[in-house]
Amino acid sequence: MRHSGIGRFSRAGRICSAAVVAVFLCLSCCFSFAFADEPVFKSFNAAMQYIQENRPSELDVGRVRWVPSDLKRLKDEMGDGAVLHFTSVWGDVTLCDGDTEINLNPASGINAETLEAIVALCPQVKKITLTKHLNLKNEQMAELIEKNPEIEFVWMVRLGRYHRIASDATAYSTFHEPSETERMVSEDLEALRYVHGLKALDLGHNSLTDLDFLKYCPDLELLILGENKGINDITPIGNLSRLQYLELFSTGTEDISPLANCRELIDLNLCYEKKVTDLSALDGMDKLERFWGNHMDGLSEEEKARFAAAHPGCECVFNGKHATSEGWREHERYDHYRWCLRNSKWISFGEPLPGK
Repeated sequence: MRHSGIGRFSRAGRICSAAVVAVFLCLSCCFSFAFADEPVFKSFNAAMQYIQENRPSELDVGRVRWVPSDLKRLKDEMGDGAVLHFTSVWGDVTLCDGDTEINLNPASGINAETLEAIVALCPQVKKITLTKHLNLKNEQMAELIEKNPEIEFVWMVRLGRYHRIASDATAYSTFHEPSETERMVSEDLEALRYVHGLKALDLGHNSLTDLDFLKYCPDLELLILGENKGINDITPIGNLSRLQYLELFSTGTEDISPLANCRELIDLNLCYEKKVTDLSALDGMDKLERFWGNHMDGLSEEEKARFAAAHPGCECVFNGKHATSEGWREHERYDHYRWCLRNSKWISFGEPLPGK
């Protein structure tokens, strides 16, 4: 009788164990039914064969290592409106049909055909970054952008033969020196139409004549055009109402009246503009802090004195040795904008730079 309790416990244990086994078997059956219709593909050809034989309207190929062009072939074979689910490990990039942002910089071999395939495979994508792929032409990207206006493509825009700018850059410089021989012309800058957020642009020491490209940069706060000796018409600069810093020395311009609209200017350099005889267009610039007018031979001494008197809070330099002498570049704003140009990122004057 003393062992009856143990016996009852043993029988209860056996019953409990049997119940656990029964539940496990039941769940196994359920999962088997649930996934019985989900094919497992060991190769691309196997997936293609399955599609051709079954014509599914929706298919999940699981985790694969197939390139976008092969995945698109599968989707095309399924027919219009079909849905293909996948997760593809493609080199150092993992691509999924539900991605909203895709960084293709770690990938290799990106071309226009590959991009078109990715767009077709990922219907929810809103942004694709590929700034490390320099083989894509402006014309190819322009066509892709036109077909997919809802997607932001971040890519390297070609400016002429030797220069590129990221489409999301906010600051850009050619970093040309006076001795530069491979100079840009105005036509090269038509591609700025693909760069929508520029705030700072340094095009000094080039061969620009027409400034019509500035219509693509309406929010510029800094513009450097020094040593572009063929610029005669600066009308487009007059549309830059946010401009704060302007270097326009040694261009050959005669009419500076468009600058009257640039009332936010703080720094203005018109050195060597020898055809200019009147500075009255600048009289409304009540924020001007520095004006350099060295070698403006067309200005009378009376006009220089009148301008200086009209801007009592502005440092006016008319008798320096050259365009940037007398401390033009010995100023905190020079160091500020140089950092921005080197990093392709504009930070407005008065705001701190990272780490400072």
